Amino acid sequence: MATIVENLGKELEELDREYASSFAGQSRLTRDLDLLDNIIKRASSVLQRIDQIPSAAQGPELIRLREAATQNLGLYSQERTAIQRAQEVGPSFEAFSQEATNANLVFARYGRHFAGKDRSTRDLALLGELVDELKQIDKRMTALLEESKTQDFERDRKVVKDNLAQYQSEIEQIENAQKSGTPEQRASILATLANDQFALYQAHFAGEPRISRRPALLMRIVSSLKKVHERMVSYRDGGLDLDFNTKNISIVEDRLKVYDTELAEIRKVRQATAMPDIMGELGGAANKLFDEYRSGFADKPRTQVDLEKLGKVCDKLAEIRRQMNEMSWAEENEMNARNLEIVTEQLVMFEGEFEAVVAAKSQANGGSKPTA
Repeated sequence: MATIVENLGKELEELDREYASSFAGQSRLTRDLDLLDNIIKRASSVLQRIDQIPSAAQGPELIRLREAATQNLGLYSQERTAIQRAQEVGPSFEAFSQEATNANLVFARYGRHFAGKDRSTRDLALLGELVDELKQIDKRMTALLEESKTQDFERDRKVVKDNLAQYQSEIEQIENAQKSGTPEQRASILATLANDQFALYQAHFAGEPRISRRPALLMRIVSSLKKVHERMVSYRDGGLDLDFNTKNISIVEDRLKVYDTELAEIRKVRQATAMPDIMGELGGAANKLFDEYRSGFADKPRTQVDLEKLGKVCDKLAEIRRQMNEMSWAEENEMNARNLEIVTEQLVMFEGEFEAVVAAKSQANGGSKPTA
């Protein structure tokens, strides 16, 4: 005989399947709000019945079930608001909504990599990439606003412009921070910057199929390392006699040779592969990250989550999404379009979970924010 928890869990699963088949990835302009209202009503009923169970009888399974019910209900309610708004505004809403999602993902990535961090150790090339993304988002938002003057759209575009200005200002401040301090301190900063690029290569390229790797990311790593190398050499030639700086010059040179070779191999593989096949490989790479998230983070107390690992999953999925998005501009492909929707939904969820973990850890630490 099924337990109460099992029955409630089955109800939630049924609601989730119904929502997925009728709303997930579908045009909001054509969705049935009455159907969604029914799903919301039933999800609320599940949550109410969970809350009626005495706290003393609520074991781990029921607690996890309540978290899932709350999360799903929030998702359904947010989607209802979005559908209602889309149907009020018309076709331009969905296009603008996509750009708002793009912007929010940029904001999330900036928050993880730059907000509250030591400027002297930040990745300028990454920030430059985020600035370029926001510029393109702003350009597309501006074009959409010419079609439909909507207050909500204007407000979102202002947020993008404000963040863009902040990021551009941050570039100058990071540059100044990396050039400040004693010669020894500056050489140490360069060592940190080089190690960060090595770690970036390790996370995104080492052991990964070449066909699903983005050449432009490796070019960015190579470019950053060349700049670091140039400054290391200038310090040495300028009379800075530090053993660790001299050794680091040699290490960076060796890595650059490896990375240049790998870049050529990645380009060769991708040039010999049809775009639909690359799209398929990207879908497979995304599924691996979904599995990694499920095995490493799902159903785990947020206070015990490794923020650094979760951040890497977000970054790696963002790379996959970027490639899918860029390929969608070059060639229409139904599989890639669907995969892009799924990856976007998952990335939004992962970024939201990252923020929730930060909040949970902060609360557990008495208000002090953890570092990733």
